[in-house]
Amino acid sequence: MGAWRGVLVGLGLAAALGATARAATVVAVDPGFAPVASALVRVFADQTGHDLVLSVAPAPALEQTRAGVLLAPDAELPARLARSGQAAAETLMTYATDPRAATPRDAVLLQPGLADPVARAFLAFLLTPEAWDVIVAHGFGAH
Repeated sequence: MGAWRGVLVGLGLAAALGATARAATVVAVDPGFAPVASALVRVFADQTGHDLVLSVAPAPALEQTRAGVLLAPDAELPARLARSGQAAAETLMTYATDPRAATPRDAVLLQPGLADPVARAFLAFLLTPEAWDVIVAHGFGAH
């Protein structure tokens, strides 16, 4: 089961491992920000005790993600998802800027995360000094 567990967790399906498992909060992110997101998830877990599952996918695939939180590589994707009703427009926020050209990277709660207090808490965490320290330490700008 060990090999299958890694596959399921990697797909964001940790809750499928057993009846006692609870649904995991999934954070979708592009490969370019995945190392930073991994560090952010660790700090968040240390502070709150809530574990998150990262779902890493190229930008085009992020549009179809079933994650609770989207850390997008730009501002356009979250805005488009909000316009289509797949994301909550009121949760749109810039969480970082790319090192070159200061391009904003926006986050948003997707439909699966709307009723998830852990997803909401992670989104709020992204605006804390602790999160900004992690983001800046990895060469990105904090907003």
